[in-house]
Amino acid sequence: MTVAIIHYHLELGGVSQVIVAASSALTRAGIPHVILVGSGGADFPASLPLRIVPELGYTTDPGETTSSQLTQKLRQLAFEALGAPPHIWHFHNHSLGKNPLVPEIVDHLCTAQERVVLQIHDLAESGRPGNYPLIANCRKLYPFSSRIHYAFLNTSDLETFTQAGLPRGNCSILPNPIPSASAHPTADSSAPAIVLAPVRGVRRKNLGEMVFLAAMAPSGSGFAVSRAPRNPDARPIHDTWRRFANRQRLPIEFDVVGRFSPAAGATSSFEDWVRHATHFITTSVAEGFGLPFLEAIAHGKPLFGRNLPHLTREHARHGIQTGQLYDRLLIPVDWIDLTILNDHLTTDLERSHRAYQRPLPSAWIDTLLATLGKDGWLDFGNLPEAIQQGIIERFTSDPAHHGIPEVEINGGRQPAAAWLSAVLHNRRPTATPEQLAPYSSTIYQENLLNIYQAIQASPESDLAHVSPDRILTRFLTAGQFHFLLTALKPPTPQPKACRAVIFDIYGTLLAAPRGGVRPDPLSDPILREILRNAGHTPPASPSSELHAAVVRHHQAAETTFPEVDLRILWRKILDLPPGTEVTEMVLELENAWHPARPIPGAEQAIQALARSGISLGLLSNAQCNTLADLGDVSFLFAPELTVLSYQHGIAKPAPELFQIISERLAGRGISPAETLFVGNDPLHDILPAAAAGFQTALFTGHPDSLRPGDSKPDLTFSRWSELISTVIRKPS
Repeated sequence: MTVAIIHYHLELGGVSQVIVAASSALTRAGIPHVILVGSGGADFPASLPLRIVPELGYTTDPGETTSSQLTQKLRQLAFEALGAPPHIWHFHNHSLGKNPLVPEIVDHLCTAQERVVLQIHDLAESGRPGNYPLIANCRKLYPFSSRIHYAFLNTSDLETFTQAGLPRGNCSILPNPIPSASAHPTADSSAPAIVLAPVRGVRRKNLGEMVFLAAMAPSGSGFAVSRAPRNPDARPIHDTWRRFANRQRLPIEFDVVGRFSPAAGATSSFEDWVRHATHFITTSVAEGFGLPFLEAIAHGKPLFGRNLPHLTREHARHGIQTGQLYDRLLIPVDWIDLTILNDHLTTDLERSHRAYQRPLPSAWIDTLLATLGKDGWLDFGNLPEAIQQGIIERFTSDPAHHGIPEVEINGGRQPAAAWLSAVLHNRRPTATPEQLAPYSSTIYQENLLNIYQAIQASPESDLAHVSPDRILTRFLTAGQFHFLLTALKPPTPQPKACRAVIFDIYGTLLAAPRGGVRPDPLSDPILREILRNAGHTPPASPSSELHAAVVRHHQAAETTFPEVDLRILWRKILDLPPGTEVTEMVLELENAWHPARPIPGAEQAIQALARSGISLGLLSNAQCNTLADLGDVSFLFAPELTVLSYQHGIAKPAPELFQIISERLAGRGISPAETLFVGNDPLHDILPAAAAGFQTALFTGHPDSLRPGDSKPDLTFSRWSELISTVIRKPS
């Protein structure tokens, strides 16, 4: 057996430690292997069988490199390292949205019936909306067959996938190994507490809560966050909290390893920080495995902080009490301005749903606001950073406030400051290193080899796929919402020159009666007459029959945003053979039932844009009659840039439609960033277009154009001259 391990990097961090542990296990078992990563390795033993493949690194744009080329390169490097093709390809976090080529490489290998292990540590669908757009259109993200095995860190993720359709036999729990460590003597309870967060200070670690706990800790206590994030996108939040804590003169330091020593005579190394720490702390709001929970036990350190039940339930199955943990850190609702909280909630929900390319349910904001402020208390950890800072300022400004915050533990409550004082006074861990036997390197090696041996012995089988939409739906619920897992506000980009304009039609270029297909007794006589003139026997209520056919189609559809083709439905209603030409009949029916008229000024604007040389296209929920309704102006739109919903069986805001138009624009060498999408609907036009990378313009200049929903278009206009002057920029 030979193995190739694939990851984006080998830098200090949880996944890299797991890869190094797997390499040690394979070496002990005498199994040749190679580690193929995009970068790193300097912080790990030189003996690792490491090959650097820069194209595997974090990137949103792989340039001219294709997934087929990179797959071939990985095959060649693995062959050179192992002397033969690897029997097993082991990918870590292939679906995280850090490199668009990696899921495609997995697809190539799985299609070729290679044996593949997909180890899931983190998911873009779970609180990483910034990553999701890179995988949003990958429909083959989660393949399965007898030769593909998924390894999960916890039961919750495993159940998410099995409930979405992954066969139970194709997955297992593979807990990370906890390396043995030297347990240090229990610190004297009279000595000041030194509290260490052995993590990189990224947003989901909930740095504000560490700062809050430091603010309420007994005098003389000190808190430390071991390292700063390396990702430049994550660094601003870390640095903001560091500056805030310094201004407030709070006893907490950030990025201490290599910069500060924990005690006189100690170095600034991570090992010395662990040695001198009296406690470990975790305030994280989301973890796949939660290494600090168990590392604290390995080092003989008491752990305290925020409970993550999906992890601690796993520990409890092995008889391990992980630490002194609270479920919520509570502050009174009247400590904050609910109007400001509502604004944060609305903005963050819209931004995250835009990244996840899903419409925001209208009831979510009110539901979540009521849930957050349940019983007159708010959980400090589930608040935006700006509000967290205001709470800490209020807490520190008046000693009378110190006894008000509470911790909730198993349904009971007690004053947070008193609880924290008792926890810091207690220096005894809640578990011993011997209890970590289920997480030993030996058990990990046994579990890993069992997975490898099982798929090595498996014959070929048909390839299937778990629906990515089902995975996202499992995580994108109101109950899963957390402020610290929402999309960050992106930096304001410099607008690019506009080389193409793509229009929505109804409400933007054409006005038509609202209501769509519905039972309409007043129109039925006209519809019956048209059907008779076309040589057909009409039903008693053509409008009701068509409405029922649309409902049946939507109920049977497997896509989130289904669309009908009226020609197909009328053939079924009239019992006509497939392929019977009914286009002219549908045009006459729609003209009589839903007559459309041009929106004033739109035709002149289109003509002006066409004269300027800008490429013009259409992306709209439409039927076979729609282009005819546009009249002569329809010929000004490029045929390959005309994407109508009935042609594809899906409707806006489906991201697939925006992907189709993006690919067709690419054929002209035009990117979404160089394209303006013009529509009248914030939720169905502006949000999905922005999520696909388009510039956006919202038209509000006609009574039939106004649609509900909030969005932040690049341009809002009511007069077509505003659009023309924006797009056709005069030379300076």
